[in-house]
Amino acid sequence: MEKNKFNLKINTFVIALFFLLLIVIGNNVLTGDDYYFTAENNLTSQKAEITKVLDYNYDDQGVILFNCKLTNGDNKGKTIKAIQYTDSYLGETVRHVQEGDIICLGYTDTTTAGTKWFMYEYERFNGVAWLAAAFALLLLIFGRQKGLTTILSLLYTIVTIFWVFIPAVLSGHNIYVCAVSLCVFIVVMSLLIIQGPSAKCFAACMGSLGGLFVISAITLFMNNILKITGLVSEDSLYLLEMNTAYPLDLKAIVFASITIGAMGAVLDIAVDIVASLSEIYYHNPNMTLQSTMKSGLVIGRDIVGSMANTLVLAYIGSSLSLTLLVLVNTGSLTELLNSELIVVEILQALAGSIGILFTIPLTALSFALLFRSAKMKLQDQDNVI
Repeated sequence: MEKNKFNLKINTFVIALFFLLLIVIGNNVLTGDDYYFTAENNLTSQKAEITKVLDYNYDDQGVILFNCKLTNGDNKGKTIKAIQYTDSYLGETVRHVQEGDIICLGYTDTTTAGTKWFMYEYERFNGVAWLAAAFALLLLIFGRQKGLTTILSLLYTIVTIFWVFIPAVLSGHNIYVCAVSLCVFIVVMSLLIIQGPSAKCFAACMGSLGGLFVISAITLFMNNILKITGLVSEDSLYLLEMNTAYPLDLKAIVFASITIGAMGAVLDIAVDIVASLSEIYYHNPNMTLQSTMKSGLVIGRDIVGSMANTLVLAYIGSSLSLTLLVLVNTGSLTELLNSELIVVEILQALAGSIGILFTIPLTALSFALLFRSAKMKLQDQDNVI
């Protein structure tokens, strides 16, 4: 037993190292010499703590004047004057600075209120970092080794998206290929790191990838039917006007957002079905192909309703502000239902839900075939996904 646990740890380490190597290679191949966090794009890296607010409306100019102490950089500890621009149009939605606030400063050549320093944002990342640390700690407490491998796969997913996928898109690579490749990589990487190579892992992989390809096919087909342009918000216009040598295909951006957004739900339902079937198979290893398939479909029916709701709520929640804006400024129901923003949200929910429906029988069939052909019995219930 101890030897099996040791071998499992070695396998996990080798698999994690392999995927880390793939991420590094992907970054080198797809991004080349391009780097997007450049000095030209960096507003400033200067942080400061506000020590005293001098004037909340300096000389009726609509700016707040304050003293602050620099907390990093070569002049750390130095006290300077800076301003916060206020906008009367935004009213009370602008949070005025207060003593003790940690802020990020920018520098401009224009002097206002006797200073060239201005506040452009509150320092917020530390709060997010503490919350992420609490999440990781809870994962370790409840998941133990599975929690550790979950954290590792999550880190790999984030690094792959921001270090490989996004730079590849901005470097002019085919967004359709990049999006599908990203989803395939995340599915295989996550399952292998968390579960290790096993029949359960391969069954979940096959079910998830089947659902992914269904979602991709539906999205590509409906993009032409619905005459999607990709101009769904102000952000789309900004993307069109970006100063880049590689103009972005907005239709491809919509495709990527749908496939990547639905991939998590598809992976989740495939893992749930495999985990449930594994437990059933553990107690009844003589199950036939037909009975295994039937059990998988029954389990899937109980899951699919809540998962479809999850997709709908996730997409509506992510674009709630824009949806409210469209509703307020729409003159009729017909106009609303033909709005590209609303249609894309509906497409996301429907494509993802249909992908889930196909994932259920594909996962159940994959599980039945793999376990039946290998004649495997689960040795340890703790290995359930």
